[in-house]
Amino acid sequence: MSYTPDRRAVLLGLPLAAAFAAPGVAHAQLAGQVEVVESEYSTIYVTRNGGIYSMVFGVNQKLFTESLYNPAQPRELPVEYTRYMTAGLAYPPAVTNVLEIGLGGGTTAQYLHLHMPQANITCVELDKQVIALATKYFGFRPDARLRAVEADGRRFFARDRRRYDLIMVDAYRGTFVPFHLLTKEFFTIVKSRLTPGGAMVQNIEPCTMLYPAAINTLRAVFANIDIYEAGGNVVAIAYDGPERTAASLQARAVALQRAHAFRHPLPQLLAGRAVQRTAEPNGRVLVDDFAPAESLAGTARGNDRTVQGARGQIRSARCPV
Repeated sequence: MSYTPDRRAVLLGLPLAAAFAAPGVAHAQLAGQVEVVESEYSTIYVTRNGGIYSMVFGVNQKLFTESLYNPAQPRELPVEYTRYMTAGLAYPPAVTNVLEIGLGGGTTAQYLHLHMPQANITCVELDKQVIALATKYFGFRPDARLRAVEADGRRFFARDRRRYDLIMVDAYRGTFVPFHLLTKEFFTIVKSRLTPGGAMVQNIEPCTMLYPAAINTLRAVFANIDIYEAGGNVVAIAYDGPERTAASLQARAVALQRAHAFRHPLPQLLAGRAVQRTAEPNGRVLVDDFAPAESLAGTARGNDRTVQGARGQIRSARCPV
């Protein structure tokens, strides 16, 4: 069974003013609610409906579905864009060390761990409550080769000197990436921590004014950008060196699929590849000393573009990319 809700899902028709209540004050009551936790950064709801667990964040008077998990199918990635995040596996010549910034329910990291138990996977998550809930409800099981580190994704690099074959960035607050994780300086740091031939995978919300800027900022740092449209989100894969041919990527994907039997076949995911060879119009390269406050208006417009999604949930409508 498969579902395609967008991770940036906005749940409507709920008492959202209660979602940011202080401890001891009533919260919004969601259908199938299992637990609600006040963290330093947001109100986190865990729900279970039809056997599917959801992790929902309350941010700025709105609710966002961050993760889905099907305990009956632990190797399933219910959210479509997370499947396309795994397409990055086909880019490095070998995948031994993986870094994920932004844990959510931990389903993507756990999926990689189940299929590639010999790989070392490090997950960096700012919110310790997210780590706790991912472990409690979403099948995230840290061990010697799968670890979770409580830290800011950028500050983590200041104390971690290792290099990674694949770095996956999926850190969000509502509909937007925290600004310090979307600048030329940050991408330059990421690039410096990749092994030769390594790749960066970035999940991007296309409904905000930051989308063209995000693409152009990646282009300012990396030689090549590939784009995958993924259920309302866009997954960008950035890497240096010669441009990968479709044939070479497919050959690598087929070999990995044979070796690891991924639930969501890599060759099929690679078929959605589009090469970004030109700059996005009206997209300014983001740097640390340029904070685009106007992006908030784009975020608000993106939140308003909603359609009825699977299982009665509300998700962002697909935007022109």
